[in-house]
Amino acid sequence: MENTFDFSLIDPDSFRNGHPHDAYDQMRAQSPVWRHPGSEKQPAFWALTRFEDIRAVSLDPENFTSALGFRIPTDSFSSMDPEIGKVLSRFMLAMDNPEHNDFRQIVASAFMPSALSKFETRIRASVDALIASLQGRGEVDVVTEVAAIVPIKTVCAIMGVPEEDEWRVFEFTNAVFGADDPDYSPTLAEANERYMAIFDYGWDLLERRRRDPQDDLMTRVAHATAGGRPLTEIEQKSFFSNMIAAGNETTRSSLGGAIWALAKYPDQRQLLVDDPQMIARSLAEILRWFSPVYQMARTARRDVEVGGTLVREGERVAMLYGAGNHDPEVFADPHRLDLHREGASRHLTFGYGVHHCLGSRLALMQLKLILEAFLGAFPAYELAGEPSYIRSNLVRAMKAMPIRLHG
Repeated sequence: MENTFDFSLIDPDSFRNGHPHDAYDQMRAQSPVWRHPGSEKQPAFWALTRFEDIRAVSLDPENFTSALGFRIPTDSFSSMDPEIGKVLSRFMLAMDNPEHNDFRQIVASAFMPSALSKFETRIRASVDALIASLQGRGEVDVVTEVAAIVPIKTVCAIMGVPEEDEWRVFEFTNAVFGADDPDYSPTLAEANERYMAIFDYGWDLLERRRRDPQDDLMTRVAHATAGGRPLTEIEQKSFFSNMIAAGNETTRSSLGGAIWALAKYPDQRQLLVDDPQMIARSLAEILRWFSPVYQMARTARRDVEVGGTLVREGERVAMLYGAGNHDPEVFADPHRLDLHREGASRHLTFGYGVHHCLGSRLALMQLKLILEAFLGAFPAYELAGEPSYIRSNLVRAMKAMPIRLHG
């Protein structure tokens, strides 16, 4: 008899309170490679909950492709304008090598340590301004008033988005990840319209960079070639929307998650307050514990065995990162935040293999600098309520989280 669980990856309401770890634990114990039911619009697929299975699939491009979809969509997302699907299908996340490597090389050098070092002064200035804006405040919203500020300024500076358009990036990001959230996209038509607005803005910026090149990522994209040919309009729009969303949202969510986690575990927070030099090496455990991405997917190129289960050619495999990051076979007492945990750096949060997060160094730099300043200024902050999340089956993106600031 097939195991059934109180969980549906297709339904974003499964994640209304973040990762459903009780369901993950049950799935991992009873059916770690679970045949997840399909829907009227999607076939059934396999859901992976063990760390080693997720890692193995991530590192096996010979047997698994990203080009047939890098995520399991919701049914409503599957119904969006086909033009949106065309752009999303040209995300780097939806490419295999050698094509993926050709596209990644267009921007990869901008995320190397030597290139990022020149942004550190700018990021520190943004952090200083952020902390100054919070001084003397009582209750603030972590998402809009803390976590969103520096990542948006940073990604805009790197990409070449004018400072006066930073507010658009916040709205763009919410549109990308909030397509299933009635607060951001009340109707399918509005979701389509907001996606199209992202593509139009990106194309306009790229056109400007073709006329007036600058030292930024959009200039690189506007003049780039891949495989010996110029990028198509769809590929350039895809680059813009991919970078603007991925370069901003996961850092924003991880920072909000870190502030939430350290409020939940005041003993762990005190370790960082007492020894700020510990913050950098604590980020791996915070990212493991919070896990800002719910899932990514691959499609089997041929019949292949995963964790003792036969996956047929053409079947999709969903990798549940939060479940893998809380696998007790790899992380003892996994639901506890332990900043002294050995081996936390093995976490799945940045992915494994060719799709390892391009911006991971930039994200870690920002998280370190912001947390150092925030904990230094407000070591005794308190939660004033629990976080609320964007209705999504892809990312654990916070909408709001109130805190009270104390020195």
